[in-house]
Amino acid sequence: MIYVFDSSFITTLIVSDEKNPLVDALYAKIEDKDERHAPQLVWYEMANIFKNLIRRKRYSNDYVLQLFPRLAAFQLIIDYESGTAYSQKLLQLCFDYDLSAYDAAYLELAVRKKAVLCTLDDGLRAAAKKHGVAIME
Repeated sequence: MIYVFDSSFITTLIVSDEKNPLVDALYAKIEDKDERHAPQLVWYEMANIFKNLIRRKRYSNDYVLQLFPRLAAFQLIIDYESGTAYSQKLLQLCFDYDLSAYDAAYLELAVRKKAVLCTLDDGLRAAAKKHGVAIME
């Protein structure tokens, strides 16, 4: 199977106080042979999440640096789609489902790859369902 991971799903799997047994159980269903995809923006989102963990004094810099190997362990296949046609697709999804362009990037990738979308974002989950994209449940 093919999966698209967003930053909310990844964060719940790797940050100690974000852990959720249900998400852990869902992730355990993903097999080694399955593909895990994410748009390039996942790196920016994860860096921002990590920065906020430190800034808000939830975790030390040393702890956050230890999250990078956990992130790498997902072996994400990064999508580098870009250009005006791509941006137009994102914009259409933004208007169709009241999404941010960031969330639209995950939805667009899941559509294009015919993938299961793995997210904890309620708005993105609702948009995926309306668009006919499978979500991890």
